Amino acid sequence: MSTTPAATVRADRADAFALVRTQSATMPTGMRAIAKAVLANPKDSANGSAADLASRADVSAATVSRFARHLGFASYAELQRSMTRAVERGIHDHGEIHAGVGVDDDVATVIAKVTEDVRAVMTDTRAALDPASLEQAAAAVQHARRVVMYGVGASGIVARDLHLKLERIGIASSIADDPHNALTLASVIDERDVVVLVSHSGTTTEVLDVAAEAERHGSTVVAITGHRGTALTRAADHVLLGVAGAESDLRPAAMGSRMSQLAIVDTLFIVVAQRTDDRSRPLLARSRAAVRTHHRS
Repeated sequence: MSTTPAATVRADRADAFALVRTQSATMPTGMRAIAKAVLANPKDSANGSAADLASRADVSAATVSRFARHLGFASYAELQRSMTRAVERGIHDHGEIHAGVGVDDDVATVIAKVTEDVRAVMTDTRAALDPASLEQAAAAVQHARRVVMYGVGASGIVARDLHLKLERIGIASSIADDPHNALTLASVIDERDVVVLVSHSGTTTEVLDVAAEAERHGSTVVAITGHRGTALTRAADHVLLGVAGAESDLRPAAMGSRMSQLAIVDTLFIVVAQRTDDRSRPLLARSRAAVRTHHRS
């Protein structure tokens, strides 16, 4: 189980508003008020002081400082610099056209709304995903004796995608198909192994049970999730943070979170493949050759 990490300085990335958007839903009440104030007036937030923001959100200055650290900035000054750069570059406006796909929308509108949501999800995933965390997770996977993956529902699809990718570059991996299988796999691994758990909410009971079992045996836990401060992130050694898109009756949040998780999985896989290039490149070539005859021209 990981201890609370030092704040990650994001001074080199103009991603503050995306982080506010994607993390506000699970923040405490006071921080949610700050997030609302920031997004309502991005330019004022970028140009004003912590005291100004605290006044607009009707919270204390200390809460503003905690808000900045919750987002991964070392201080409010770092958060403000990121907001300022975002405003200067004109990337503070999210430009959402997807109030939700409606039952009466024509096909062209559905295409526009869904693809715009995917674009927004990818932009926010880039902002939320911390390079240092990804590098640490990739190193753990690279050196693992065995990697076990598990997720429930749509997250299980993402876990299986990573499993198939790692197999292609010679990394021993297993995918659990149900909670009993997942607990069994977690019970027979140790400190030489890695468990990758996928859960957007970070509160899925079955996933948390597997995290606890893996922790008991000293395994490294990598969480691919959409929320900070959940039971899963507290149990994980490395957290890869994604986002969810706009939700409506016809478009569950799982659709957007799956796209974000798949982007994280692809990125994780590529970094691992880079670091094992001498082995990965020939194996990828061999796997492509093996299935070539099953494609008809």
